[in-house]
This record gives sequence, C-alpha cells and structure tokens, in this order.
Amino acid sequence: MEGYIKLHRKILDNGVFADAELLKVFVWCILKANTSSNIIFGRKVSVGQFITGRITASEELYIKPSTIYKRLQKLKKQGYIDISSNTKNTLITVINYKSYQLHSKSKVKRNLETVSNKFLLEVSAFKELYSSEMLEAFVDYWTEPNKSKTKLRYEIQKTFDVSRRLKTWSKNESKFGGKKNNVIDTWQSVRNEMLND
Repeated sequence: MEGYIKLHRKILDNGVFADAELLKVFVWCILKANTSSNIIFGRKVSVGQFITGRITASEELYIKPSTIYKRLQKLKKQGYIDISSNTKNTLITVINYKSYQLHSKSKVKRNLETVSNKFLLEVSAFKELYSSEMLEAFVDYWTEPNKSKTKLRYEIQKTFDVSRRLKTWSKNESKFGGKKNNVIDTWQSVRNEMLND
C-alpha cells in the first residue's frame, strides 16, 4: 500500500475521537480501503471498499473479534461506513472515501513570470557579445507562453542551449534583418500615402 490519507479536524468534534478503539478501527478502515477497483474472492470491490472478516480484523488490530464487530456497527450507525456481509466475508465501504485521500497529483500552477525572469538572467550573460535590441527580441520570442499558459516556448524545445540559439539568432538577423526592415518601411510608406490622400 502506498500514499497518504488525510483526516479532517472535524473528527475531533464527533464520537469517533472520543473512543480510542473506535478511532483505531475507523482509521484502519480508511487505510485498508482499495484505491482502485478489482475483484477479490469473487466479489467486485470498488474504490473505498475492502473485504475482511472479524478474525482477520482482530489479528490486524489486536482487538477481540466481538469488539471489532461492535465498533464496525457503531461506525455504520454514525454513517462512516457501510457493511455488507455474506457467509464467507464482509465488504466494508468507507463513505465519502475520496474526501480522506490526499491527491498527490494536484497541480500547482507555475509562475511563468519567474521562469521568464530566470531565462532573462541567463540571456543577459551574453550582453557583451550581442546588442540589447537583439537580446530583447530573442527573449520576447522564446518566452511566449503556450496556449494553456503552462510552459514557455523555449521549454517546449527538445534541446535548448542559449549560447547556440543566440549564435543562430544573430546569423539569421544578419541575413534577414535588413529585408525585414525594408518590408516594414515599405508598408509604413504605403500606409502614410493612404492616410494623406
């Protein structure tokens, strides 16, 4: 068995906490309950359920079988568990089982601004080699977030070496930078002519 359980503080305010053996049996039920559905002894056992018997429970809890039975009945009466018995074993269902589980897969939203600032610091180490305008354009491009706003563009790449990417960026800017400016200048001149007419 793996993982953790959580107990709400409201357990202090109900009858379970007042009775040490009852609390022990209740926590045991939560810990024994299945985390996934399967078939045990020919019975379908869903999440939050488990199969036991009074003798097995007695051995595991070091409590007399008759006491186990009484404690389970009390938990059922208080609405914490449900019991379904046959001649061979007992199926116990922990009511609201999921509320006792700590979900380790809960995602903490990343602070993309912090990641972006870290990237900016890494790039700023090259300020002696490249112009500030080029470095600013480089950072703007590579820190664009994806659609789900969980990662930045540079994080999605299989490999990303800032030094090599800057070298390539600089070469491409030398090749295409002038043409790009000419297109912008031409577009602006056409726009200005249209506005003056």
